[in-house]
Amino acid sequence: MQISDALSPARQDLKAGGHWSNPWLTLGLVLLPATFLMAIDKQAMVVMAPLIQNSLGCSLGQITNIISAYSFTYALCQLPAGWMCRRLGAARTYALACLFWSLALLSTAFANTITELILCRALLGIGQAPDWTAALITVQQRFGPIHRSSVIAILLAALSLGAVIGAPLSVFLMTSLSWRLCFAIYGTVGILLFGILLSYSRNVAEPSAPQNGALAEPFALSCLYTIGGAYFCLMGVEGFFLALFPLYLQNTFHLNMSHIGWYVSASYFVILLSKLLGGFASDMLLRAGLSQWHARVPLGIAGLGGGTAFLAVALLTSSSAAMLPLALIAAAFLGLGQVSIWSCVQEFGGASTARVSSWTQFLGNLSIAVVPLAMSWSVTFLGNWGLADGILVFLGLAGIVALACVRGPVRA
Repeated sequence: MQISDALSPARQDLKAGGHWSNPWLTLGLVLLPATFLMAIDKQAMVVMAPLIQNSLGCSLGQITNIISAYSFTYALCQLPAGWMCRRLGAARTYALACLFWSLALLSTAFANTITELILCRALLGIGQAPDWTAALITVQQRFGPIHRSSVIAILLAALSLGAVIGAPLSVFLMTSLSWRLCFAIYGTVGILLFGILLSYSRNVAEPSAPQNGALAEPFALSCLYTIGGAYFCLMGVEGFFLALFPLYLQNTFHLNMSHIGWYVSASYFVILLSKLLGGFASDMLLRAGLSQWHARVPLGIAGLGGGTAFLAVALLTSSSAAMLPLALIAAAFLGLGQVSIWSCVQEFGGASTARVSSWTQFLGNLSIAVVPLAMSWSVTFLGNWGLADGILVFLGLAGIVALACVRGPVRA
């Protein structure tokens, strides 16, 4: 089966954008910097949570509430994100989102109470909500099918790279300066990046939406349930690394902040490599003649199953020397799952990509908000991680079923 990389009508429209119409230039100067910075900004609070917890005297539940405020607003604002991208255009949405979240992060430096931190964290989620949908639409407009999984893998890797670098960087800044100055620095850098994104949005003509090969509505609806449901389960499992890992290492093994920063960074680095390898491998399978389903979906099933199994075993161990390698293996599998799911959104979304992407993002980030919160409160009330481990196993099994039910597109 040959997959054509010919320009779609939407991609041909981009010729009017001058040098910005080069897809790889757009990737290098717009998509990657914005995605990289977003990851650093998003994870800053997670890495600094133990220090802020001690500084304000918060309980585990209270500091988790601060962290989860981002995920709730980020999830809820995914619903209008697709509409915003269609209304304003992906480029303009990108620029405005960067400005909003940078101002929210800058405001965090001046927060003095738990309520103020929750508010700033919630505003950060609102600002970053349209970013990923805008990125996916940009990739779909500028890249052909045989490159999309690789480009998505690169963007997902940029998210992980931001976390890899951001974890030790945040630890360094908050120990050398203060956590308030750390937030102020990140917010200022974001405002500077807004200038580049503004230039991009003013010089690129937005393409018209493709009209041919639109997805039939029943299929589009099935994508919302299967792909979205699988991502809810995947991010519920991965939410341990995104929200609870630093707190788990400190409260369970009593590690210092320096060690925590490097261990968290290592987990993100493993996820980074996994996403890159998974994306390139998936595109190679597609070029070798496999169907889109067989090139994308089995990778996700293996990733979600392996990630859940290794993380569940890791949380049952009482030794940090045994737990950490198991957690890193789990992180590697989960990275494969992310590449698979977002490739499915691209390949099977068609004209409904914005809607499927928004819904998938909504469910995934709702999971990041709800699942770590449920896990932390179960640990608080029960005094152990037994129930939390059971939650992860249930999500892993449910996600495998959802991915197995993903079907190829039906063209109208």
